[in-house]
Amino acid sequence: MEKRLSRFILFALILSNLSVYANEGLNLDLAILKINKEVKTLNNEILSLKEEIETLRETQRLNSEKITELIQMIQLNQANNAKTVVSKAATPNKKPEKLFNEGKNAFVLGNHEQSIQLFLDHLETSPSPSSVIDTKLWLGRAYFYSQLFLESKEAYLEYQVIGQNHPKFVDSLYELSMVYVELKEIDDAKLLLSRMIEEYSNHSLSSKASALLQSL
Repeated sequence: MEKRLSRFILFALILSNLSVYANEGLNLDLAILKINKEVKTLNNEILSLKEEIETLRETQRLNSEKITELIQMIQLNQANNAKTVVSKAATPNKKPEKLFNEGKNAFVLGNHEQSIQLFLDHLETSPSPSSVIDTKLWLGRAYFYSQLFLESKEAYLEYQVIGQNHPKFVDSLYELSMVYVELKEIDDAKLLLSRMIEEYSNHSLSSKASALLQSL
């Protein structure tokens, strides 16, 4: 749709300008040169708009994930409030899960520094292996939004070592590539994005990976 609109605009511009130049009695070659210059300017503007659209789409994706996580937190809190009897013996086993859920809740609400501390506290409670995988991923995200990019990189790399079968593994490849970009490690970002596009071409983020790769 965008390509058709761009072509239509260019075609209309060419016809309009040819008419103007013909009326002014200008040389056709000169008219074409001027039109080419205007077309180039228009193409640059269209490219800039496409980049803005991609940025908005990525922001929308992240916001959608946050909303989903917030809904899950609300549902979990409602389920916990509905329980009237809690075994004292089971309370210590619930502590790691509680810290993790509070960390995700803080992240969704934008309290990234608080979420980092909660995730770190969670890791100190000897959580289950699957919970460690989840926590490493969320730590990478929380560090990223706190602009602690080195810490984010470390957390993502640790996650990818132990979480290759995790549902969000491919998402982490794209997210880590953005960390590399922030750290100016462009070669690493390109390699990671190329791997993602080659191995996971059907993933929903593959188009975004391609766009990011082309922009580097």
